[in-house]
Amino acid sequence: LQALADMGFVEPMEVQTVTLPLVRAGRDIMVQSRTGSGKTAAFGIPFADWMVDAKQKSVQAIVLLPTRELALQVAAEIARICAQSGLSIVPVYGGAPMGRQIEQLRAGGQIVCGTPGRVLDHLRRGTLHLDQVKCAVLDECDEMLSMGFQEDIEAILERTPPQRQTLLFSATLPEGIQRLARRSRHRLRQDAFE
Repeated sequence: LQALADMGFVEPMEVQTVTLPLVRAGRDIMVQSRTGSGKTAAFGIPFADWMVDAKQKSVQAIVLLPTRELALQVAAEIARICAQSGLSIVPVYGGAPMGRQIEQLRAGGQIVCGTPGRVLDHLRRGTLHLDQVKCAVLDECDEMLSMGFQEDIEAILERTPPQRQTLLFSATLPEGIQRLARRSRHRLRQDAFE
């Protein structure tokens, strides 16, 4: 609450009001929500509040994003939301040296915000392990699919536990996203937020 107050939160936005109870209940959700509607807090607050354990030094949540800029932006916002929690957030993206990212992961990063290509690179090298992931977030999913990341996303999700929670956020819900959701082991509830 202190971190949210420091960020200037006064009351939750619509996407947060509707999704937070569903996330707390352990539901998988598919949310149509435009950029700027408050969706980062819709998954960042659960990470800080109850989902990710600061005492457990392993990756417990992964957020997949289409671009390096979004990975950095979302990681920074989640870091602000988690400022009082003792959680470590690691941005993982291409076009930057692997060494620093590997150091942060080895140091016990608990939340990874990354692009699919670089996340797969780390998985192949054995520098990232997703066997303790409690929640996988697909953010800006329509953009990731339009950039050709569907196979990468599926390969990453296969490395996470089958009982993980899945939160899918997208500005639009084209057929490719619905196919991805159907392939997921869980049915995702659909909600739209303008």
